[in-house]
Amino acid sequence: MTGVADTRLLLTLEFPPSDDARRKAVDLVEKELAARFIAPSVVLTEFVKIAGARLGEDAATTRLRLLKERGMRTGPLGEREALAAGRLLLSHGDVPMADALIASFVQTGAAEYVVTDDPHYKALGVKTKWF
Repeated sequence: MTGVADTRLLLTLEFPPSDDARRKAVDLVEKELAARFIAPSVVLTEFVKIAGARLGEDAATTRLRLLKERGMRTGPLGEREALAAGRLLLSHGDVPMADALIASFVQTGAAEYVVTDDPHYKALGVKTKWF
C-alpha cells in the first residue's frame, strides 16, 4: 500500500531545516515515489501557496511536475473524500480542514498512512510515517 503526502513532506523536501533533514526527506520521498504515493489536490494548493511565495509560482509548479514525472500521483478530492473528512471533523473540529481532507485518503482506503510529522493526524487516529 502507499502513503498520502501531507504538505509538510513537500515543504520539508524543498526547505529542510538542516542537512540531516534534507537527506532524510530525500530518502523518504524516494521510497514513497517508488510506491507511487498520492498527493491530494489540497496539498498541491497549499504547496503552491507557501512555496510559491518563496520560490515563485513557476518554480513551485515545476517542483510538483517533477515529482509527478517521478511517480507521485495527484489524488482528486471527490464526494467520498469530502464526506470522510466531514465525519472526521465532526469529532475533531479543531483540526484544520486540509488535514482532514488529506486524512480522508487513509479513511477511504486509498492509502495506508499519511507521510507527515503533524500531530493532527494522530489526533484523528490516522497512521503516519516520518523519518
